[in-house]
Amino acid sequence: MSIQHPDKRVKRTKEKFREVLLSLMEEKSFHDITITEIVKTADFNRGTFYAHYEKKEDLLDEYIEEMFEKMTEAYRKPYLHLSVVDFNEIPSNSIILFDHFLENKRFYKLMLRPTTYNFHEKMTKRLDKLFREEFEFLTTELDPTIDIQLFSTYRIHGIIGLILEWIENDFAQSSSYMGNQLIHILKFYTPKIYIKKKK
Repeated sequence: MSIQHPDKRVKRTKEKFREVLLSLMEEKSFHDITITEIVKTADFNRGTFYAHYEKKEDLLDEYIEEMFEKMTEAYRKPYLHLSVVDFNEIPSNSIILFDHFLENKRFYKLMLRPTTYNFHEKMTKRLDKLFREEFEFLTTELDPTIDIQLFSTYRIHGIIGLILEWIENDFAQSSSYMGNQLIHILKFYTPKIYIKKKK
């Protein structure tokens, strides 16, 4: 009989706690979930929980952080070895950020409910930080008078809004469609905006 490596045991234990937490969050708000419920549903004792976490918030924070790390990995993949991203050349099927959200749709749907742990704000801040650290938007060819900081904010929060609305609409379009649309949107320039006529 082989002895399981401690790290694998720890990983399986934490995965069980996360799975249980998500299941409980489908029934009630995170605020109303107790450590006793988590432990009982996971079929562990309290000592096992406290060996890894001090409080339930630590469990959720660790889960969120791991998910954000996976999100970052998916975001970086298309341009990992590039110095400049040319949206005319990058294939749309290389944009796998939307695949990440689709693969983890249960997590994101639950976490983005209005009452859940300020997750909407956490995710927006993480994506904003990621985009600002990774990309430098250039506007000199278009209009050198544009404030690059404001332009970056406009672009970044447009992408974030696109992602959030897609999740909130229950992933109505495919991830490949969303990746394709994102590339077209980033390439698109709108010199005129037409005012909708009020009825």
